Amino acid sequence: MEENKEKCIGKLIHSRIPIEWMRYNMYIEDDRYRNIPMLVFRVQDSCPENIIDSLKKCVDTFKGNLNWKMFKDPLSRKGNYLITISELEVLHRECCAGRVQYNQIDFWGAEKYKKYCDDAIQDIPMLEKHIEETL
Repeated sequence: MEENKEKCIGKLIHSRIPIEWMRYNMYIEDDRYRNIPMLVFRVQDSCPENIIDSLKKCVDTFKGNLNWKMFKDPLSRKGNYLITISELEVLHRECCAGRVQYNQIDFWGAEKYKKYCDDAIQDIPMLEKHIEETL
């Protein structure tokens, strides 16, 4: 499970849900602090709504170092979903409302940002296991 942690959740979800497009890497191991880990994907039109609801509920109920959320990205014109830490949903909403520029480090400060990255990366294998057992 440790191997290829950055793609494990994407591969699991792709095996269970009809995906139109996905950026499998949640983060880049060689550049851990480039972004807070997130899975970005879009489902096929044929995807039943209840599957999306089940995945959302599954992610939203996961308890790790951080709280995780699945939400439609308000910054996406194509209806992409994000699976990431709940704090990132706040940044996306604030940015969409025009209150802030999208900059993760400026929004939380470097120290908190790095802690979010580290904690999120640590949560990924547990989140994968939670999705596998719940979905």
